[in-house]
Amino acid sequence: MKGSRHAGQLLALLVVISLIVWYAQARRAPMQLLERRDCESAYAAARTSAETVAVDARQPLDATRPDSLAVTCGTLRHQGRL
Repeated sequence: MKGSRHAGQLLALLVVISLIVWYAQARRAPMQLLERRDCESAYAAARTSAETVAVDARQPLDATRPDSLAVTCGTLRHQGRL
Protein backbone atom coordinates (compact mmCIF):
# COMPACT_ATOMS: atom_id res chain seq x y z
CA MET A 1 0.00 0.00 0.00
CA LYS A 2 2.72 2.45 0.98
CA GLY A 3 4.84 1.45 -2.04
CA SER A 4 2.01 2.08 -4.48
CA ARG A 5 1.49 5.56 -3.03
CA HIS A 6 5.19 6.36 -3.53
CA ALA A 7 5.03 4.99 -7.06
CA GLY A 8 2.03 7.19 -7.80
CA GLN A 9 3.80 10.25 -6.43
CA LEU A 10 6.90 9.45 -8.47
CA LEU A 11 4.79 9.02 -11.59
CA ALA A 12 3.04 12.35 -10.97
CA LEU A 13 6.42 14.07 -10.51
CA LEU A 14 7.72 12.59 -13.78
CA VAL A 15 4.60 13.79 -15.60
CA VAL A 16 5.04 17.32 -14.25
CA ILE A 17 8.73 17.40 -15.21
CA SER A 18 7.90 16.07 -18.68
CA LEU A 19 5.28 18.78 -19.17
CA ILE A 20 7.71 21.51 -18.11
CA VAL A 21 10.37 20.24 -20.54
CA TRP A 22 7.82 19.94 -23.37
CA TYR A 23 6.53 23.46 -22.74
CA ALA A 24 10.04 24.93 -22.75
CA GLN A 25 10.88 23.20 -26.03
CA ALA A 26 7.56 24.13 -27.64
CA ARG A 27 8.23 27.80 -26.95
CA ARG A 28 11.61 27.65 -28.71
CA ALA A 29 10.54 25.57 -31.70
CA PRO A 30 8.91 28.38 -33.76
CA MET A 31 11.97 30.59 -33.35
CA GLN A 32 14.28 27.75 -34.37
CA LEU A 33 12.17 27.18 -37.49
CA LEU A 34 12.36 30.88 -38.39
CA GLU A 35 16.14 30.83 -37.88
CA ARG A 36 16.55 27.81 -40.16
CA ARG A 37 14.38 29.39 -42.85
CA ASP A 38 16.33 32.65 -42.60
CA CYS A 39 19.61 30.80 -43.10
CA GLU A 40 18.20 28.66 -45.91
CA SER A 41 17.02 31.72 -47.81
CA ALA A 42 20.36 33.46 -47.26
CA TYR A 43 22.22 30.43 -48.65
CA ALA A 44 19.83 30.29 -51.61
CA ALA A 45 20.54 33.96 -52.37
CA ALA A 46 24.33 33.51 -52.11
CA ARG A 47 25.85 33.35 -55.60
CA THR A 48 29.57 33.19 -54.82
CA SER A 49 31.69 31.31 -52.33
CA ALA A 50 32.50 34.62 -50.62
CA GLU A 51 28.77 35.24 -50.09
CA THR A 52 28.39 31.71 -48.71
CA VAL A 53 31.23 32.33 -46.25
CA ALA A 54 29.51 35.56 -45.18
CA VAL A 55 26.26 33.65 -44.59
CA ASP A 56 28.21 31.02 -42.60
CA ALA A 57 29.44 33.73 -40.22
CA ARG A 58 26.14 35.51 -39.63
CA GLN A 59 23.60 34.76 -36.96
CA PRO A 60 20.09 34.04 -38.21
CA LEU A 61 17.55 36.83 -37.98
CA ASP A 62 20.37 39.32 -37.35
CA ALA A 63 20.98 38.07 -33.81
CA THR A 64 17.59 39.07 -32.43
CA ARG A 65 17.84 36.34 -29.81
CA PRO A 66 19.76 37.38 -26.71
CA ASP A 67 19.91 33.86 -25.27
CA SER A 68 22.77 31.41 -25.48
CA LEU A 69 20.99 29.34 -28.14
CA ALA A 70 21.78 31.87 -30.85
CA VAL A 71 24.19 30.21 -33.29
CA THR A 72 25.55 31.05 -36.71
CA CYS A 73 24.12 29.80 -39.99
CA GLY A 74 27.39 27.95 -40.58
CA THR A 75 26.96 26.04 -37.33
CA LEU A 76 23.43 25.04 -38.31
CA ARG A 77 24.66 23.93 -41.73
CA HIS A 78 27.55 21.89 -40.34
CA GLN A 79 25.25 20.21 -37.82
CA GLY A 80 22.96 19.16 -40.67
CA ARG A 81 20.04 21.20 -39.34
CA LEU A 82 19.47 23.02 -42.64
